[in-house]
Amino acid sequence: MKLLLDTHVLLWALLEPQKLSPQLRTALEDSDNTLVVSAATAWEIATKWRLGKLRHAQAVVEHYSIALNRLAAVELPISGAVARQAGLWEVPHRDPFDRLLAAQAKADNLVLASTDSAFAQFEGVEVFG
Repeated sequence: MKLLLDTHVLLWALLEPQKLSPQLRTALEDSDNTLVVSAATAWEIATKWRLGKLRHAQAVVEHYSIALNRLAAVELPISGAVARQAGLWEVPHRDPFDRLLAAQAKADNLVLASTDSAFAQFEGVEVFG
């Protein structure tokens, strides 16, 4: 399974693994699964850290590549087509980071690893969490 990690799942995996459900922890540790992290996640973590909303994430911000390597996760860039889909999606959810993640999951046929029920609004996005 190819799992696109929601930002909170990435942060929990790196900083607070006890917050992960047993099923999600098992999926993240399963070497048969590919872990994918969006460039939008780097943007979200850095933005929220700068604003003081993620004070505990300083090490992740400063050593982002090392953090991804720790999880054996690959980074996924944001294409223009995905950005367009995120902007055009007719759903009431306004969070730009979530909209990008949902669009990437759909475009690249990835399973979105998240505990956020808001992703149910995005048709065609499979969520595991």
